[in-house]
Amino acid sequence: MKILHLSWEYPPYKVGGLATHVEELTRAQVKQGHEPIVATCAFEGKEGYENVEGVHVFRFDADRIPAEDFPSWALQMNSLMQNQASQVMSEFRDISLIHTHDWLSATSAIALKHIYRIPLVSTIHSLEVGRRGGIYDDRQKLINDLEGRMVFESWRVLACSEYMKRSVSSQFSVPWDKIEVIPNGVNTERFKAPENYLQEKSRYALTHEKIVFFVGRHVWEKGVDVLIGAVPEVLRKCPDAKFVISGKGYMTDKCKKLAWDFGVANKVLFTEYVDDKTLNLLYHIADVVVCPSRYEPFGIVPLEAMACNTPVIISDTGGLNEIIEHERDGLKVAANNSESLAYSITRILKDPQLVEFMRKNMPEKIKNVYDWNKISEKTTAVYNQVISEYQKNNWKPRDSSAPAINT
Repeated sequence: MKILHLSWEYPPYKVGGLATHVEELTRAQVKQGHEPIVATCAFEGKEGYENVEGVHVFRFDADRIPAEDFPSWALQMNSLMQNQASQVMSEFRDISLIHTHDWLSATSAIALKHIYRIPLVSTIHSLEVGRRGGIYDDRQKLINDLEGRMVFESWRVLACSEYMKRSVSSQFSVPWDKIEVIPNGVNTERFKAPENYLQEKSRYALTHEKIVFFVGRHVWEKGVDVLIGAVPEVLRKCPDAKFVISGKGYMTDKCKKLAWDFGVANKVLFTEYVDDKTLNLLYHIADVVVCPSRYEPFGIVPLEAMACNTPVIISDTGGLNEIIEHERDGLKVAANNSESLAYSITRILKDPQLVEFMRKNMPEKIKNVYDWNKISEKTTAVYNQVISEYQKNNWKPRDSSAPAINT
């Protein structure tokens, strides 16, 4: 089966978890005999075609788009994406369906659906109403409207968690049976322990210090400021703790100032974004990984931490709540609560028996639930259901036959 994926980000360009999701899904689809094609943005003059382990990746130059703000940029980007995808459709004439990822590629996906008259499947990775805690201005209304239009135009909507299924259904009045829940996954091969990784710890902390690690965008919904608020209390009980915070965003400067104001700046290291090799190292040298999100439709970071057998603490919110079983393979804390987070961080740093128990249970959870091959199989089942329904109606391409079901 040939599948056209539309995603504004794809490795090596990564901003959030969307790039990793599309990369791993398409890699798994190749292993299962499919032929995925990705239309995506290129930056720094790296446009063109590339075959990445069987995945056809077509990148168009997104640096040349003039725009005053991100939504305006995204709308203009869709014109280039539609043009790139149209060229792909001409080259690969028997594409079975279009799979788009989030609102950023919505307008091009909808246009291509109607031009070529083939089914559209969309994955909702998050919603604007959740990311911002509501819809308050014209910018947010535009994004919310694009999300709603994409959901309406899609034959099926894939949600990464039961929480997201409820959110999409409620926000856009979507029939329950139009939404399928398929979680994100993790590639354990990418998170094997580096050789002599403990010797690299000195780059981030002293030998006796215990590392508390955060990775993600420094934005309101990720709760990085909640973590900074927990630092003084953790240090009061665990003075040998060291906080390593990767990523960046509009809250970075605020968080640095908070650390100074709390008098703990010497115990908080900001690394900005790190490459995959460094990220794997940090997961392994960390004593605990924290995900203090206020809003999280799913959350790939906990899976990556578990793949490294590193204890993880999550907020009891959104899709995160479905990943961890409290005190079995991780700990849950109240969202937006620095005191609750500080208590659980301290607990992990001081209770080796609890840590050992959770580490024994992590591999089973990853293998049984979050394996990308299983996720790809579930996605193919949805594709086949969509194509079966598509074949039974009169809405067909004008110049080609309907796509075949993959068996």
